[in-house]
Amino acid sequence: MSQFPVPTTPPEVVVTRRRYWPVATLVLIALCFAVFFLEGLAGGSEKIHVLLEFGASYGPFTRRGEYWRLVMPMFIHIGWLHILLNMYALWVLGPLLERIYGYGRFSVIYVASGITSAWLSMELSRAVAAGASGAIFGVAGAMLTTGYLHREVVPPRWARAFGKWMVILILLNLGIGLALPHLIDNWGHVGGLFGGMALAAIIPPPQSAPALGWTDEQPSQWIVAFPIAVVTLAMFATARHYLRAQNVALVLKQGESFRKQHHDRRAGERFRAAERLDPTDDRPHDELGSLFLSENRISDAVREYQAALRLNPDSPDAEIGLAAAYAEQGDTAKALQWMRAAVGKSPATAQAQATLGDLCDRENLYPEAIAHYEEALKLNPNLAEAQNNLAWLQATCDDQKYRHPAQALAHAELAVKLTHWREGDFIDTLAEAYYANGQFQKAVETEKRALALDPSNRELQRHMAKYRQAAGL
Repeated sequence: MSQFPVPTTPPEVVVTRRRYWPVATLVLIALCFAVFFLEGLAGGSEKIHVLLEFGASYGPFTRRGEYWRLVMPMFIHIGWLHILLNMYALWVLGPLLERIYGYGRFSVIYVASGITSAWLSMELSRAVAAGASGAIFGVAGAMLTTGYLHREVVPPRWARAFGKWMVILILLNLGIGLALPHLIDNWGHVGGLFGGMALAAIIPPPQSAPALGWTDEQPSQWIVAFPIAVVTLAMFATARHYLRAQNVALVLKQGESFRKQHHDRRAGERFRAAERLDPTDDRPHDELGSLFLSENRISDAVREYQAALRLNPDSPDAEIGLAAAYAEQGDTAKALQWMRAAVGKSPATAQAQATLGDLCDRENLYPEAIAHYEEALKLNPNLAEAQNNLAWLQATCDDQKYRHPAQALAHAELAVKLTHWREGDFIDTLAEAYYANGQFQKAVETEKRALALDPSNRELQRHMAKYRQAAGL
């Protein structure tokens, strides 16, 4: 009977290393770009109303019940440079931490750090803020904590990235933030950093074998359900808010159109309809306050502006409206108090100054409006919106002493040039500036270009009729 020989050495074991994919990091990057794309479709990622409608960090709105603003800021970005820098940082740091913690625990750390970032920002800052940088600081903080508390799970080749290099990187970025306080949300960065450090201290990494390129973390991957649920609910709430805000804006625009036609009763009805659509929105109260102020119903105007401030205590619209109302009553002290409050809450940026100019113009505070527009243009001569709005004021102002047709034409021409003749409202302003300068034929020719962009716009049609009549056509 034959026998098989017994092997004297154990068989060779071959370990197959699978290619590692940082799934959570890739999904987060994809979500950020998807939201950024939607911001562009909604009007542009640098428009303040778009940021707020998409869930940017803003304390007064969160405190009135919009808690999904604790989640959404980590997916919202302001301009291409902002998102590209943040996504590059996430792509560099995210896979390192995810490979050690696994996508489940990593997702918890990232989303929770983003929440702590937004929370601290809204508690200690009055600014509107957005960006993934707070959550990315959380990743950096978690890496630093892991490098000191769980050194055994960090591959030797990554030791410096989880140690002194990370300290240098964190300090460098915090220093840049301190040097640019009006551009960078430092409280958000600090909140994310300490949130990530605390979470990494509480949540241990799974047992791993980094040298082999794998982690034995399958039993705990279910934890990813928590950040998925939080983000999904926040995005669902944001979508509902966005649709409601769009409906309110549409009704307010109808009211503003009636007001321009001096149909104040119908304008008031539209503003009340907007208030019923969303009782938590301060904008209808601002519009009603402005309407009542123009009708010299001062007590009603004050009531509406105070209602707006209850919903949004940092609203410069309501503060400037109250300043105008108290000025009408002859209460100079209160008028100055509210005007200073509005100006003090806006940083020394071109956009903030232009916004104050718009608000002052709406309340017929023409000298203040002109001063704010001019300050905005000193800070940024290429701010087309400020060029356009100053041009309209100087071409159409009710008070003749503030009309400057020649200056209006110069500002309007520059606004149209900056926007490459793509903004119908700006082209309409240029036509009005030609009209104010007695160049009626040019006004007609220019208004044709505005109507080509928006043929059904009744306001543009009325302007065209006025210009054609003046030109004898």
